Amino acid sequence: MKILILLSLILTIFTFNLRQAKQSYDSYVLAVQWSNGYCQIHNCGEKADNIDKNTFTIHGLWPSLKNGKMMRSCTFGIEVYDDESFLYDDLKKNWPSLQGPNEDFWEHELNKHGYCMMEEYGWENYEEYFQFVLDLFIKEYKYLIIKAFPDVENTTINVSNDDLKEKIRNIIPDSTFKLKCKQEYITEFHFYLTKDFKPSVNSRFSNSCKFGKLVFK
Repeated sequence: MKILILLSLILTIFTFNLRQAKQSYDSYVLAVQWSNGYCQIHNCGEKADNIDKNTFTIHGLWPSLKNGKMMRSCTFGIEVYDDESFLYDDLKKNWPSLQGPNEDFWEHELNKHGYCMMEEYGWENYEEYFQFVLDLFIKEYKYLIIKAFPDVENTTINVSNDDLKEKIRNIIPDSTFKLKCKQEYITEFHFYLTKDFKPSVNSRFSNSCKFGKLVFK
């Protein structure tokens, strides 16, 4: 009996901590992948064939904390099934796993990050979370690099973080982002957003690359 009571207490504390984490975030990070660079380092195989040329893909939309501390995982155990609907066609094109099964990637993003948003907005199913992120991404971010570099094709250019910041802010004023690189190739951008999904002036994290190779197909 004492063991059951102890286990119940531990589960209650754990659940309370998760719920507190879900309710306390104050900003977002929109993480987008630049598959052109990522696939220079990793073998993406046929996955890269379904991605529109020279566009971002989604890594995730992450409820975050302005003080720089990491959020705990929002929940666990929710499974995502591809039902071959139009939504999942859009996910495969705009939110693919560049390595590994798509469903595993989507489940990770939903459980670690998305469920907090489901609770915040009262969404009853996870398709609403995926659709919201897709809409935000396609409207503002998918074609951002094409707009920033309209005349560049079939090449690799060396760019600095400051140069990218200037070009991207010409399209999305006041935007703030972190760059990620692998072997000098730019592979990912993390855009900082407010709770109403506007650009945030917060730049709490340093970039993993100050200069990088930006690959175009």
